[in-house]
Parts: sequence; structure tokens; C-alpha cells
Amino acid sequence: MKKYAYSYPILKGKIDEWLAFVKEVNTNRNIEFTEMHARIGVTKESWYLQKTNVGYEVIVYTEARDEKFVEKFKKDNTEFSNWFRSEVARTQNIDLNSKVEIPKIVLDWSE
Repeated sequence: MKKYAYSYPILKGKIDEWLAFVKEVNTNRNIEFTEMHARIGVTKESWYLQKTNVGYEVIVYTEARDEKFVEKFKKDNTEFSNWFRSEVARTQNIDLNSKVEIPKIVLDWSE
């Protein structure tokens, strides 16, 4: 299993809309969220909301079968994945269809 962590800013003034998006993913669209992850090879995903000096950002932790999950996500043209990408673009100004670069892991400690 591969582990990934990355963060994206939430646009100023969009935190309430972003939280509504998160609620929608966690409730009404959770089955679709789960099915999308199965299609792209993600086995775990956690989102953390972080307040910073300049606003909010979301920190995402993902476990996937391999690093190809990003490309699989870009190619997943289901209604849900298209909706998901449009919500991220609207509230975070992140185009998940473009080349999203996963950060390089520099420390991974465990007991």
C-alpha cells in the first residue's frame, strides 16, 4: 500500500460552500464516493481542515494500491467524479483534470 499526503487551499469566502461539499460527500453521495475510490484503487482517504494565517486549507491523506490512482481519477468520467472535480474547482480553484503533482515523502516513521 502506498501513502500520500497533500494540501490544497480553500478560496477565501468559500469555506461554508466547501463544508457543504464535504457534508454532501459524507452523506448523500458517500456510496458514490466509495465506488469512485474502488474504481481508482484508493483504500483510505482522510481530510483535515486546517486554519492558517491566510485562510483555510484541506490536508488530504490517501492510501492507494499504487501511484496510478491520480491518473485513474482523471480518466474516471462518471457523473460523480465530474461533479466532484467541479466542486473542488469552484471552492478551491484547483483543476484536478490537469497534472496534479503528489508531494514527495521525506519522512515516514512508525513504531
